[in-house]
Amino acid sequence: MPSIRNTVVATVAALGATANAFCLTDAEAQQVATNWGNLIATYSNSLADAALEKNFTDYSESVSSLINGCPQGSAAAAITLPLLEPTFSTLAAFKMGQGQQAPINFEQLQIWHSCTSVNIRWKTTNTAPIPNPKPVVGLIAMEVNEAPAGNQYPYLINTIYSEFDAAAWLQNLVEAGICKAPTGLTATAACSSGAPSATPAPYPTGNGTAVAPSSTASPSSPPAYTGPAYTGAASSLTSSFAAISAVLLGVLVLLQ
Repeated sequence: MPSIRNTVVATVAALGATANAFCLTDAEAQQVATNWGNLIATYSNSLADAALEKNFTDYSESVSSLINGCPQGSAAAAITLPLLEPTFSTLAAFKMGQGQQAPINFEQLQIWHSCTSVNIRWKTTNTAPIPNPKPVVGLIAMEVNEAPAGNQYPYLINTIYSEFDAAAWLQNLVEAGICKAPTGLTATAACSSGAPSATPAPYPTGNGTAVAPSSTASPSSPPAYTGPAYTGAASSLTSSFAAISAVLLGVLVLLQ
């Protein structure tokens, strides 16, 4: 039977390993967000290979709805996607699908991050070649892992959860003649309201304070990050590990 001393040592070591897991800095989180924005705005296979894990998965009912309702490209036209399943379940599927899409502008509006995930609010204004297309706003959550040694970027996106105003996007495509309006609906009825014009409200941080967006920019010139380095939940968890470790170390001293 292991001694109490050995048990305490093993527990402290385990807690230390957990507490010292990677934690994204502001700059690292912004790089992850910038990489994804560039994949949408100016896609390239080389960036996909450098920024995404090999087992990359993308969940987006918005994208699946657009692919089913108005497929663009041979890859999209050949499939019908179940709405509750991943849109792209492999890196190869994402590369084939995204590689056939027309480039759009991608403006990061806000960013939040924890130790292992990055979340952004974004906007695009040119989803179809028509005068005054409706702007589309969305939210993206990205889960990341550390990249292998020698990779161009230190963190790779493993999973994407992305939703946006697919109705406005579809209306733009209908008005451009790229696809037909859903049966029984006119282009106007499909989506009759534009995006709000008001300045985005301040957003809550992990510690309950509100931080106003400092600026907006394209992926090539992202805004300075204004939120906390990681959420209050992550901070509290790390503090708890430290406190527990201190108590256990005290017990260890008494057992000497």
